[in-house]
Amino acid sequence: MREHRLVTVTLNPAVDRVIEAPGFAVGSQVTGRIIAQYPTGRGITMSRALAALGQRSIATGFVGRGELGMFEEHLERIARGRAVVQFLVVRARTRDNISVVDPVEDSETHIRDAGFAVQPDDVQRIESKLAMLARRETIMCFGGSLPPGIEPDRFAHIVSRCSSQGALVALDVSTAALEAVRDQKIWLVRVNSKQLAGITGQTLKDDDQFVSAARSLASSGGGAFQHVVATRGADGACLVGPDVTLLGRVSCHPGRVVSTAGCAECLVAGLVASTTTGKGWTEAFREGLAVATANAIGREAGEIDDEDLAEFRFMAMVEELGESTSA
Repeated sequence: MREHRLVTVTLNPAVDRVIEAPGFAVGSQVTGRIIAQYPTGRGITMSRALAALGQRSIATGFVGRGELGMFEEHLERIARGRAVVQFLVVRARTRDNISVVDPVEDSETHIRDAGFAVQPDDVQRIESKLAMLARRETIMCFGGSLPPGIEPDRFAHIVSRCSSQGALVALDVSTAALEAVRDQKIWLVRVNSKQLAGITGQTLKDDDQFVSAARSLASSGGGAFQHVVATRGADGACLVGPDVTLLGRVSCHPGRVVSTAGCAECLVAGLVASTTTGKGWTEAFREGLAVATANAIGREAGEIDDEDLAEFRFMAMVEELGESTSA
């Protein structure tokens, strides 16, 4: 089987600054320290995780002119030479995201900037770039929010153009972007439980309702998306697709968790990396769960340790057709 070429797309990147602040509280003055600072964005995290899994990718999207060198150096170094950087520069500064980690209260607080505003010529450039990359035997992985200047309808047009040229499209994007493509036959869509409840209007009190809601978005349940993976944090995830319905989770002591930032896109990276090399969906789902959990115990999004990954592959529990198995 010929492997697919992988392309990750980050339209609204950021520089993540992670601050550890014991006893953090709104309105108070506390002492903290920066424990991590690095370029990020869901597509960038996917490229980093894919590299850790031995997969090459092209990382593209937008970046501010002043931060281009930082992003190129970071990905070239951290992705171990397995990510080809092809960002398009915009005339603005890349946004900052701040995460405050409180080890005393075991909490995380995330402050997200909206991002730079892209101009009409920027949108045209990225559309042309992605159309050039989209072809058969290519998986286009879109991750993250839309920057001001790209409306959901225009995003839907960009995705449709990629699909029409034969590429498989995987989406881990905002609710507004997902709503705009609900009539398209997308290969893979990742949603969190909040998105799932909001889009479907269903309650998610138990496993049956959770899976039922995911199925309603999938083509097997009357929706347009071919495969839907729905995540719910430490409670695991489900995967619904043609002839497959899976529930899974990985048990990990809460004390080992450093940051959950990047877990969702790491799950997608694990799924994509496995399916492109011919593995079945059950094995791919197990891999995605393991990669996501390994990410949670690292300091940076997409930081995957080989020993941790091997441990969580063993620990991953996947239930298919009422039967529970472990790796």
